[in-house]
Amino acid sequence: MEIASGLIKLKAGSDSKIEEWRKTMTDRIDEALATLTHEGIEVESWFQVKLEGQDYLLWYMRGESIAKAFEVAQTFKHPIDKYHFELMESVTVPNGVTLAKPLFDPKIAL
Repeated sequence: MEIASGLIKLKAGSDSKIEEWRKTMTDRIDEALATLTHEGIEVESWFQVKLEGQDYLLWYMRGESIAKAFEVAQTFKHPIDKYHFELMESVTVPNGVTLAKPLFDPKIAL
């Protein structure tokens, strides 16, 4: 099992697109869950965070292989993957992704 997390710095005025994404993912939950199964991901969670007036998305994943999960997702076997990546690209500032260093997850040994 592996884990990964990071922050995505959002472009100003992205709130409506983020809400659209949240609603779409919720409305298409069966497809989103099928994608996670296909990617070998056990847990994927998203949070919206504001730090010093700047909006971010915080994500966390746990699965068999994070590299495999990203590789599989990029094949766009599930149309929701394409939607997800295109929307995230449209709201992320250039060079706005910061990966976090995994320190502890009680379900796995790091």
